[in-house]
Amino acid sequence: MTDYVWKHLPYAVYLDTNALRSAGPSLNKAWISELLSITNEYRISLCISKLVLMEWCEHINEILQNNRQKLLSSISLLKEYEIQVPNIESQEVRLPQQSELVEMVKMKLTNIGFTIIDNWDAPLSLLLNEAVEKKPPFENGGKGLCDAVILESYVKHAKDNFTDPRVLVVSNDAAVKRSEDRFKKHKITVDFISESDIVTKLKSLLKDELATYIKERESRLKNYILRYEKDILDQVRKTPLKITDWVLNNPFMKDEDKIHGSIEKILSVRPNEIVQVVGGAPIYGVEIPPDRYPVQIFVELELDIVVSEYGFGFLSQTRAIVQPDMIDDSSPIKLDKTFNWKPQEFTKTIKRSITVYATLDAEKEKNNIFDDFRIEKIG
Repeated sequence: MTDYVWKHLPYAVYLDTNALRSAGPSLNKAWISELLSITNEYRISLCISKLVLMEWCEHINEILQNNRQKLLSSISLLKEYEIQVPNIESQEVRLPQQSELVEMVKMKLTNIGFTIIDNWDAPLSLLLNEAVEKKPPFENGGKGLCDAVILESYVKHAKDNFTDPRVLVVSNDAAVKRSEDRFKKHKITVDFISESDIVTKLKSLLKDELATYIKERESRLKNYILRYEKDILDQVRKTPLKITDWVLNNPFMKDEDKIHGSIEKILSVRPNEIVQVVGGAPIYGVEIPPDRYPVQIFVELELDIVVSEYGFGFLSQTRAIVQPDMIDDSSPIKLDKTFNWKPQEFTKTIKRSITVYATLDAEKEKNNIFDDFRIEKIG
């Protein structure tokens, strides 16, 4: 999707601390794996703030401490029952210092595709005022200070890095989910979502994105072909067309476009304009080399034809020659139906289409570049 600007996908996904906790200390839950797969493939920024990193490392440290104690207790119990175990002393099971753990975790996260962003740095007085006003995520008792800093960090990152930013915030905290005004006042489109729904949400957006991308790509291809419209129409004009082979009354045509009667003559054929362009479809009966990309161009033709029509049944007409001032008290005047049994010829202008088969450079097309236009066949 070279040079394509997202219409539906977020530019960034921000994770709250509780979302990371639910992913497990080894980030081995299915949802985080799928999230990383999508964000890495489509180059969506997956971010946490330094404060989230610190909070998550505190959480990991608690787990490590608990597991260390369980290990030492298990070894002690095994020894009591005279079960042979390695002689491990408590001082040998050393946990990393907080700063060491933070650097270790930061490196692991960066390696798998996370971006660690700076904390929001603002006057404490501003946050204190928000705490007093209980502006989300603040709640009674001033709870929510860290969440407010995290959210403002995400607001600043989105504002500084994206034009017309559109972001997702993954959180299970009800107060955090009520904080959309922090984003909206900076014209940031935001959606708060839980970790259980984030992958489903992104997959749904991907479907919308693909549909939009295909539509936009079709538009770009048509605009490219329209550069050659004059040459294409001239080529159609100069090419003998076997009109006798055409089905001029297509069964799927609207009734008003159908011809009732027989076509006696075709007086003229004029190519008007390109009405549709379809790329990538194989051309029936034409072998396309692997280095060429097929394109079908539908050209509207305007034909002047002479049609012979019989006046049977439903074509019967009521005829009368009566001047308006002749209609008086003796009205209504009875009119009799008459039938015209002789064929009537008249000239009619109809519109039909013809297909121009063309190709482009296939290698460049893979990179979303349209080049080296060639007409292969007409009709």
